[in-house]
Amino acid sequence: MRLIILALAATLWGCSPEAPPPAAPAPATAPSATPVTAPAVAGLVVSDAWVRQVPPAARMTAGYLRVHNPGPAPLEIVGVESPQFGSIELHGTVMEDGVARMRHQDTVVIAPGETVSFEPGGLHLMLMQPVNGVPSSGAVDLTLVLADGGRIEVVAPVGQPGN
Repeated sequence: MRLIILALAATLWGCSPEAPPPAAPAPATAPSATPVTAPAVAGLVVSDAWVRQVPPAARMTAGYLRVHNPGPAPLEIVGVESPQFGSIELHGTVMEDGVARMRHQDTVVIAPGETVSFEPGGLHLMLMQPVNGVPSSGAVDLTLVLADGGRIEVVAPVGQPGN
């Protein structure tokens, strides 16, 4: 029961708009901007990817990044995958009766010329069902899955970039 309460508290803290990002240093080899390698989405820019560092007993964490679409057509993210997590969902945070609540998002559309930020207190990734526990350091490999079949590989260091 204590683990369930701890995991729930860590999850709510991780998605809270008031929660400050952890001050854990990013690995020396982690880039602050993650280049896209998928040829199906030439020109798409993914940057500032990171995964929140949480207590060792946590069963989930949150991921953040920025996605810019300089192309002429809208881009639709329909999912996210990682070999390190059994399930990843796109989530948004909405205020209801003065309380911040997470809501599952089926897709995220990025209009031409626009940038969408996945950030604490707003749109974010919920990384659940860790394969070998939630990493407390290092990086998480993510793959953004697009509606057109494109796949974008992203490396997200654990801890806020720049710290």
